[in-house]
Amino acid sequence: MSVAEALTAWSALPRSSGIRAVGIDIVDIERFRAMAERRGQRLVERFFTVNELALCEGTSPRHRASCMAGRIAAKEAVRKALGGHGEGLGWRDVEIGREASGAPVPRLTGRAGEAFRRAGYSGLHVSISHEAGVAVAIAVAD
Repeated sequence: MSVAEALTAWSALPRSSGIRAVGIDIVDIERFRAMAERRGQRLVERFFTVNELALCEGTSPRHRASCMAGRIAAKEAVRKALGGHGEGLGWRDVEIGREASGAPVPRLTGRAGEAFRRAGYSGLHVSISHEAGVAVAIAVAD
């Protein structure tokens, strides 16, 4: 299913579905990799928690860039789902972990946790996909 098809399907859901907010973002993997190479460890530490960096370790720079780009997209999708409640969030206030099944799971701390509570959401769900050199993520709050 394409992103457009997924969004069309979502918009057709009845309002009783409990979905209260959606955020989506896309990141060009190669562009992110080049930026990370230019700016180095300082940039990486600005965007990612220690746990996220551990999840993105791998055998190749391509794998790391893809993993990190997906997490950047997911963090931005979460920020968008939080809307005006999420102003001033730091990149590391949203951590994108991984469940035992491999599914991404958002963990909110600091300002992100406060924004989630202010918004009155009860749950937050994230999905990440990689295709054709981009990472796309969607966040759905209920």
